[in-house]
Amino acid sequence: MKTIITDEEIEKVHGNSNFGGMDKRDVVNQGILKCAAGYYQGQTSTLIIAAHGLTNEKYELTPKGKAYLWAAFKNKISV
Repeated sequence: MKTIITDEEIEKVHGNSNFGGMDKRDVVNQGILKCAAGYYQGQTSTLIIAAHGLTNEKYELTPKGKAYLWAAFKNKISV
């Protein structure tokens, strides 16, 4: 994940946004998962994942978004 979006990019894009105790990278992880699953999320997190280039103007995953989604959750899947 950190090769797709660096920690520096996370800090730059998030600015002063506040999600309580939630880690900034977790905001991106949850945002991209919600988008992939077709769930609504708040405007701020929607704008954050778009600013990272993970979604397009139609709220669909970009190729970068798909790569990030896989990187974020591939090791958490157990069948």
